[in-house]
Amino acid sequence: MDNRPGHISVPFKGRTLRIRYDEAGENDPPTLWIHGMGAYRKTFTRLWQSPWFNGRRIVVDLPGFGDSDAFPARARLEDYPAVLEKFLDTLGIASVILVGHSFGGMVAGQLAERMPDRVRGVIFVASAGFLDPVNALSPTPWVWVNRIGIWITGMDWFGRRMLTALGVDPGRLSPTERRQFRYGWRRAREMARMGTFYRSPHFADRMRRLGERVPMALIHGTRDILFPLDALKAVTAPDLPLFSVPDAGHLPFVSHEELFRTAFVQAWQAIGGPRDVLHIERR
Repeated sequence: MDNRPGHISVPFKGRTLRIRYDEAGENDPPTLWIHGMGAYRKTFTRLWQSPWFNGRRIVVDLPGFGDSDAFPARARLEDYPAVLEKFLDTLGIASVILVGHSFGGMVAGQLAERMPDRVRGVIFVASAGFLDPVNALSPTPWVWVNRIGIWITGMDWFGRRMLTALGVDPGRLSPTERRQFRYGWRRAREMARMGTFYRSPHFADRMRRLGERVPMALIHGTRDILFPLDALKAVTAPDLPLFSVPDAGHLPFVSHEELFRTAFVQAWQAIGGPRDVLHIERR
């Protein structure tokens, strides 16, 4: 696998943030994969290692997650897309396709709002923003309490139960994958500082309007306990095409790889993604 790890320095409000990313593949426009809350770039390892997606792809650690620098102070939601815009500028990327999972979907949507002429399409995977989360561990106003909670829930006993609740069978994960999930969870420094869940008012309405300029599609598991599918359909249909992954929870690309690939191909076609990027065996 052609994996090119890297890091770059991005200016932010008079300071510099070191942003970690991995890159693979060739051909533009690249696809930028944005992870969710309590995760980092290696959340997408299974997709990254699969030969079915052959285009240029970049996975990035958001500021305060994984191996990227944290913001100098508690972040606002709009800080994340602002940094990613600078990140793309620094890499010299003029046009991009965005794939955002969970919180990363909300960030992807706001990034598309900031630079609609540069975004070729957006794929939201089990995305936040359209709905407020349910059945989620809520942060407290106290950072130290959140840090302790994150550390404790990162222990194997708790971690297995959280993965199960999100629709993933921990027994099917390799030891490396379990370590990656634990690392991403415990390195979620901005999750400890945010105080309350980020919200983007009227996000669904804004995305429906933006969808007239920027092609968009959604992928969602039918058993997502954080953002129930029926409620999501109620705020997105019929304007935004939605492709479901049967029996999948909040991490469909981990728990139901084959079904997710099918949904991804449909979403990719819906946004007009380059045809030569996907290599799926016909059965």
